[in-house]
Amino acid sequence: MNTKILNGVFNSTMKIYRSKNGGDYFNFKFVNRGHHFDVFCTKHPSFNGKSSNPHKTHLFHSGKVCFVEGREPKTRRRAEELAAQWAEYFLDYRQTGKIQN
Repeated sequence: MNTKILNGVFNSTMKIYRSKNGGDYFNFKFVNRGHHFDVFCTKHPSFNGKSSNPHKTHLFHSGKVCFVEGREPKTRRRAEELAAQWAEYFLDYRQTGKIQN
């Protein structure tokens, strides 16, 4: 097998988040865009019968987590913090159906 490592910098990282209740897992991908990080949720629990509308879930159909334009996380650490907050929001939404803006 001939493997070649490319020169450069990796621009994305994958992480798994375990919910505060310990029962749910989320897979996140953090993509460095230079001036900010995009956060993608690549795996999450079901919507439990709730709407998957991005206006309610803050999750686009591409898996990208929605942030207010210009307020995207600037560091990977902040992106990870916001991903964890979003995961807990998602669990609350799927249980109660209540949305937060």
